[in-house]
Amino acid sequence: MKSVHKDLVFRQYLSNLPTNVLACPLMNYDAKKLTDFSLVKIFILANLCKWDSQRKIETGLYSKPKFLEELGVESISHSTIGRRLANLNTVHLADLLGRLAAHYWRLKRDAKGLNANVDLLRIIDGTYIKLPNNAANWTAISKDSCGIKLHVRIAVASSDSVFPEKMIPSTGNVADSDAVNHTIDADGALYVMDRGYAHKTKMGGWLQRNIHFLVRVRKTFRMETLRSYTPTNPSVRKNEKVSILTREEPLRYIEFIDDKGTVFHLITNRLDLSEDEILEAYKNRWYVELFFKWLKQHVKVNHLFSESPIGIWNQMFIALITVALTEIMRLTYQPTKTLWTFFSTIQEFKLNKMKELLQHFNRKLRKSKGRQKVPIPKPKTIQYGEDFAIVSPITSEHFVKKEKKKKALEKKKQQDQT
Repeated sequence: MKSVHKDLVFRQYLSNLPTNVLACPLMNYDAKKLTDFSLVKIFILANLCKWDSQRKIETGLYSKPKFLEELGVESISHSTIGRRLANLNTVHLADLLGRLAAHYWRLKRDAKGLNANVDLLRIIDGTYIKLPNNAANWTAISKDSCGIKLHVRIAVASSDSVFPEKMIPSTGNVADSDAVNHTIDADGALYVMDRGYAHKTKMGGWLQRNIHFLVRVRKTFRMETLRSYTPTNPSVRKNEKVSILTREEPLRYIEFIDDKGTVFHLITNRLDLSEDEILEAYKNRWYVELFFKWLKQHVKVNHLFSESPIGIWNQMFIALITVALTEIMRLTYQPTKTLWTFFSTIQEFKLNKMKELLQHFNRKLRKSKGRQKVPIPKPKTIQYGEDFAIVSPITSEHFVKKEKKKKALEKKKQQDQT
């Protein structure tokens, strides 16, 4: 590999991948061309280059010799890529995501979360991904729809940085509460969850394991009031110490109403938090919704590279690994940029040198003069090109007036009949 190419953006991006497992020679002793490590790199490049099929991946790799040089292969076929994805050990990808999370926390070791008193927030939620009909033989949730779920845990280290720490995929018919214990740990953080996780048996287990949680429950959730407090926040209707009847430990129950008139019922075992801190912590659950939106829009998890269940699980893990690599690289080079701005920029600069990417980020922008008075535009004369087309100009307003006139006549007709 020529040293002049080592500073390319995509190589710096991939250099943050841990090599402990996937690059181990013992794990790849029977790989004739493509190692597991190179395979993961291929699908990360697919996310980076917006390749949405195996054939596009093959064409894209051949179009850029630097990619093949990075992978250490001279030739590759789309069939090999798909077959190897389905045979990759998913456990190794989960381990890879965990190692990236450890790297992330080395960069954010001083992070205290959004509120020092609340400590770090970890948000657990699931998102549904609709699959094509050819997956209906094992992922059907109705006669017309099929899909999978990603049960994800994200850490909110600060207001401008979230990170996917853990994920467990499932078929679409698996309840959120059945997957939650795969992503929750007794680590001192406050786990924030929505109604799908409000299960008494699960709560009992969390209390036994000393896990801090804040969960939205349904109105019908059964509990016993031990003591009532006078609310201090105008949006809070109830502030009580309660028992869920299945455990001895007391919990805090908060009932509040938001600006749209929706009533929320929250339960937490953090009795030391104030009403405002509890409300703020739950409202920050919105970070996971933004994360899922970003994931689906920019990493394109709905474009499947495999029809095999294992291949699909592997693709989902690699999608999260792509996000994790992006956040780590962003914190290393440009922590003031948003995740989406950084990711979209490296997509365009992937074959440039790092110094060119940094120059782009650090370029001086023209200062705005503020809001300027916009003159009233003059009506534009439309050139219809009658010499080349048959044109009968008509506006939508014509049909609006026509419909109004028709309704007026029908109304008058009804009045005359009565």
